[in-house]
Amino acid sequence: MQTPRPALLRHTLTGALALAAIAAVGWLAYVLALDAGFARMQREGNDRLALIASTFDATVARYRYLPAVLSLADPIRELYRDPHDASATAAANRYLKSLNQGARSAELYVLDSTGLALAASNFDQDSSFVGHNYAFRAYFVDAMRAGEGHYYAVGATTGQPGYFLSHRIVEGGKTLGVAVVKIDLGSLESDWARAGDLVAMEDENGVIFLASREDWKYRPLLPVPAERLAELNAAQQFGQAIDAAPIFVPERDRQRIQIGRARGRGNAELGEYALQVHPHDQGWKLLLFSDVADAKRSAATVAIASVLALVAALLVVLVAWQRRQAIRAKLEAHDVLERRVAERTEELRRTMESLVQSAKLASLGQALAGVAHEINQPLAALITYVASSRVLLRRNEVDRAAANLDLMSSIAERMMALIDHLRMFARKETGTRSAVELAPVIDNAVRLLQYRIDHEHIEVVREAPAEPLHSLANPIRLEQVVVNLLSNAIDAMRDCERRVLQVRLGRRDDSAVIEVGDTGAGIVPEHLKSLFDPFFTTKEIGEGLGLGLSISYGIVREFGGDILVESAPGKGSTFKVVIPVVDVAPVFQQSELQA
Repeated sequence: MQTPRPALLRHTLTGALALAAIAAVGWLAYVLALDAGFARMQREGNDRLALIASTFDATVARYRYLPAVLSLADPIRELYRDPHDASATAAANRYLKSLNQGARSAELYVLDSTGLALAASNFDQDSSFVGHNYAFRAYFVDAMRAGEGHYYAVGATTGQPGYFLSHRIVEGGKTLGVAVVKIDLGSLESDWARAGDLVAMEDENGVIFLASREDWKYRPLLPVPAERLAELNAAQQFGQAIDAAPIFVPERDRQRIQIGRARGRGNAELGEYALQVHPHDQGWKLLLFSDVADAKRSAATVAIASVLALVAALLVVLVAWQRRQAIRAKLEAHDVLERRVAERTEELRRTMESLVQSAKLASLGQALAGVAHEINQPLAALITYVASSRVLLRRNEVDRAAANLDLMSSIAERMMALIDHLRMFARKETGTRSAVELAPVIDNAVRLLQYRIDHEHIEVVREAPAEPLHSLANPIRLEQVVVNLLSNAIDAMRDCERRVLQVRLGRRDDSAVIEVGDTGAGIVPEHLKSLFDPFFTTKEIGEGLGLGLSISYGIVREFGGDILVESAPGKGSTFKVVIPVVDVAPVFQQSELQA
């Protein structure tokens, strides 16, 4: 029996419309999924860039204050007083070499006001900086002009690339020269490569100088005019000619992401990538390249799943129209297909999230390593309180154990606050400051070390004025300074029969003075001038890195204050933290009037 011609035409038209609908749905699903994939790529890329930027900043921040600290060192000051004194030069060279080894920087050196290197940590090597003139370097020019300099270049003497931080040395209003630290950022490139990221750093001239791919270094991101390229090559910043071939050829924008072709060595095409840019200091830009193929594969999977779902739905409708008896069997097949598509989609999503999370955790572990020194003392105190609580619970002293738990909670909160400083580094901040009452800060610091004080049978003498004193500071950082001074005082009395810890708070003119004194062995005169130098310590190996007082000194100077020390060998030492006083009464009165 032949199908009537109108019916055949109707069936043909219906089939064509169904195929067109399936193709339209598949294309629409692909476009929407691809847009969603790029949006997700943008969010994840921004998070990744922020984390990489914070890791870069944390690496540089370790050395940011080193040139300024170096300019205050006695061997360097002695060298500038008589640059022709051979003994002063030898002492400065040895000091720079020792400090460089302790700080793990690439090189340390000092220049006179003409740019001539007077002393360097590599004075005993063939590539010694001593005697070379670096007045042509931007970091010297900037330091002499503005007080500080920052510059990335390939060393003119060593041929090794590095990031240079410089600081002008001034005495009595006269410029003596410039202190410079060279940082090796090669470990960052290795970390980027090991994490599987395509990451690069572009300078203000559009030239790549750090990259996870070696063949991208010293090439422009985008084409650079020949005249400008000739000017850059004449500056010899990178010790070699800049390869004119760009590493990226943009083609289009999608979801505010630039899409284009990445190129490797010999201009070989690497594939289609999405470029995301994170601005950094000095006009630098952090670049992240994401493979577009991943987003396309994910969108294709979603489109195929959508098409299959639509085909299954149409088949169900068709089968229901043709054979009502087969509805249940077809629906079951449809359900199985839907479930398998959903399971496959969910599996792909979990795999992607796992890969992204692994990469984030790898970089986050490196970034968090910078706060290990800051949380060491609170963590030791927390362990001590845990041990004390166990003893109290065995004695059934529940109330004292509960009090310990409150203190442990407080310590944990302060540790969380310390860890939060990593985010402040990422924003290039030094910490929020406010009008802080000083007596509670000292109380918290003493409470943190109370177990050690009790355990070592130390007598504590406290003095404080009747009226509260306030200062503009960050309470967590200021408490860390007091804890460090208290801990050092306790350590100093470890082998003494008479153990008296004196903690005084007072006012002197417009300054508040926090005094921490001990009856320990005291400090020999030759060590006093080096107390606040980085990595200087008189403790046994393994008991300290020699960074506590240096970090405390930097915190107090940040608050506009100073740390002074008085010591008599055999009688003890007294450290004084002097910081400006803030009068908060007008603020309180104004708040009461407004209320």
